[in-house]
Amino acid sequence: MLWDPKGFPTMLYELNKYEASPDEESLSLYPWYMRLLFNTMYFLQALGLFVPKSLSQTKAMKSVLKFPPFNGIAKEFSGIVEYLEDVSRTDEHYFRVYENSDCVGFENIGVAMASHIPPMLAGYCKAIERNRREWNAIETKCVGLGDPYCEFKLVTGEIPNLKASLELDSSVVDKIHERLMEWLMGFLLEEKPLAKRPRLGSDVHLHVVLHGMGFLNLVGEKYRRAQMMGSARSAKIIGERLLEAGLSEDEAVKRVIDFMNYCKVGKVVLGETVRIIENCESLRTTLFGRIKEPSCYFTTGFLNGLFSAVKGKHVREIKCVAAGDPYCEWEMI
Repeated sequence: MLWDPKGFPTMLYELNKYEASPDEESLSLYPWYMRLLFNTMYFLQALGLFVPKSLSQTKAMKSVLKFPPFNGIAKEFSGIVEYLEDVSRTDEHYFRVYENSDCVGFENIGVAMASHIPPMLAGYCKAIERNRREWNAIETKCVGLGDPYCEFKLVTGEIPNLKASLELDSSVVDKIHERLMEWLMGFLLEEKPLAKRPRLGSDVHLHVVLHGMGFLNLVGEKYRRAQMMGSARSAKIIGERLLEAGLSEDEAVKRVIDFMNYCKVGKVVLGETVRIIENCESLRTTLFGRIKEPSCYFTTGFLNGLFSAVKGKHVREIKCVAAGDPYCEWEMI
């Protein structure tokens, strides 16, 4: 996002939408149970059985929200979704989202922030409907704009101002980045709590992590490198700020490692190497199994940024679940 504020949000929107309504080629990347779900749904569509021909009417939309894949939103703690039946009409549906994981903590940042739930529901609608029409979604209210909750409308076909609404300018991206840094430094230096949601808590399902770490890895080398460079840049800034605050090198590293364990990225053990057991980034490897070599690009970038800023060292991944190892491990060089 820091390098491409105009293109990245659009790419993320399309990725979330496409992932919720995969074609035959991309479906082959999914684990067996997700392939089974979509293939069963497509088979029933072909037979004209048990799936709505159209989700145009509010009654039809309301009826499918309680079942897969729509009910997965609640299971992954992405937010609390409410269908606004009273204001919805044919081919135009409205939803309200409380405690949206995309937006909590970014109150009044100046832009709409939701990048996960709206396009994902648009993709689900295409996947569910028998005639597989294109759907799109756009936010009408957002915590990022100062509203108490997020709202979006879901419509068939194109939305004229959708692309423009997704684009960000560099000054807004800088504000988002600085807000994240304020949270993190407050936690690392003063033990201030991170953003917490009253009903859903601070946990987020690993499926959401896959959107940030996993699917881009499958796209190609360009996105893997961008992911690694982005995480390295952020960790370098964190390390520099901890040293500027007066922490010793060892204490700065320890606090970041403790933070990683607090966030449940895995069980992180620091010794002569950095070892992560059940690294959340390697979940993508378990699910898709397409890369058979060390491939924790985000984590490698992050650790490189941290150790280069604090200790003047770099790291190299020497073991990885993707390569058949029981855990992921990095040596310092």
